[in-house]
Amino acid sequence: MARVRTSWVACFVPVVLCLVLAGLPQSAANAQDTTPPTGTIVINNNRSATNSRNVTLALTWDDGVGGSGVTRMRFSDDGATWSLWEPPAATRAYTLPAGPDGHRTVRVQFLDRANNRSVAYNDYIRLDTTPPTGTIIINSGASTTISQSVTLGLTWADGAGAGVARMRFSDDGAHWTAWEAPAASRAHTLPAGFGHHTVRVQYLDGANNYSAVYSDYINLVVPPAGTEETVMLPDSVPLVMVWIPAGTFTMGSPNTEQDRNADEGPQHTVTLGGFWMGKYELTKRQWQAVTGTTPWTGEAYVLADLDSPAVYVSWNDAQLFLAAVNAYTHRSFRLPSEAQWEYACRGETQSRFYWGNDPTYLSIDDYAWWDGNAWSAGEQYAHVVGQKLPNVWGLHDMSGNVFEWCEDDWHDDYSGAPADGQAWVDAPRGAHRVFRGGDWGDFGNGCRSAYRFTQIVPAFVSDGVGFRLSS
Repeated sequence: MARVRTSWVACFVPVVLCLVLAGLPQSAANAQDTTPPTGTIVINNNRSATNSRNVTLALTWDDGVGGSGVTRMRFSDDGATWSLWEPPAATRAYTLPAGPDGHRTVRVQFLDRANNRSVAYNDYIRLDTTPPTGTIIINSGASTTISQSVTLGLTWADGAGAGVARMRFSDDGAHWTAWEAPAASRAHTLPAGFGHHTVRVQYLDGANNYSAVYSDYINLVVPPAGTEETVMLPDSVPLVMVWIPAGTFTMGSPNTEQDRNADEGPQHTVTLGGFWMGKYELTKRQWQAVTGTTPWTGEAYVLADLDSPAVYVSWNDAQLFLAAVNAYTHRSFRLPSEAQWEYACRGETQSRFYWGNDPTYLSIDDYAWWDGNAWSAGEQYAHVVGQKLPNVWGLHDMSGNVFEWCEDDWHDDYSGAPADGQAWVDAPRGAHRVFRGGDWGDFGNGCRSAYRFTQIVPAFVSDGVGFRLSS
């Protein structure tokens, strides 16, 4: 057999290649790395407490410029016993250790490719699985109230837990208010309707534990006629309402009444439930507190006094005001119906005015601002409310000063009018509305209890037109 000869070149080339490669620069991944990585850990988006052992960890890490890169992380509840190393992830589900409620600390450590270990980073959270407790007392424990507006006395406790953070309320157990910050005292508006009303409260702590529902009840009773209730508007501006008792009256005027108009008939019997009526016409101060606007600014025949009636306000404007005041007070204010307005104005009388027939207008100056003591006297504006004598139920300025919008659509007479005192509203709504009571420039006949001002569009404004609230 022939001998196989090995070339010296074949042996020499691998050696040379190895030497060359050994002299080339190494990659960054394999370069020497002696700096440990850094990182962070945040439990449940940094919430202070949880009612569940199952939490979410948010993790960040960094190995600096030129580092070999983080490849592993591990976790510990006590700093002594660690989980297995695992690939890094920005979020990770984690189960806190069992045991009584209290603080739990979770630690993380990061490892890079060069086997450098970070320090242990940690975050803590309170495990709180115990719901809070509390109480509710309406009107300091009173058994009855004549007002829908009540005051709730509230207490709560969360033991060693995360602390009560929110509370909410319900009148029926099914519909709840939005969560709000806890307060020891809170105004509340009972639902309409006489009888027993229950108010419920529920508390929520910082760990999202719901308390049981706590409740108290109170009996909403019918107030005596003329009872006053003060409702506070923004900026602590008072609104005084007067209780008008349920009753039956004859609406309209008889054919024999002095200065009667045809649209005041036919007379008809109306039976109404009790309701609240503004003691005064709505004032500029009250309008401005709720809306922040002054529509009378720059207009003629306007008194600047904020306790004079809000004027240059249309029926449409009144509806916007009602929406705003109801949202603020949680009440159900509205414009009175024509029937409610006339019933409240008459105050159990059937005469031309609530102070009598006054055929020659000898007494009207004591009860009303009208042509005789305003326009013709050189005081050509609506005056400060409440300066004239009230009717039997304590309502001021029902005659004169300013006309007052009612809810109803205009009808040429009372043929077919409701007998229950509800607003007479067409479907679809009519083109015109009605206001009542006369104003500071009217002759005496326009201030009569039965007088109606005809066919006014809902956008109409004037120096002699305002409104008062009912509820």
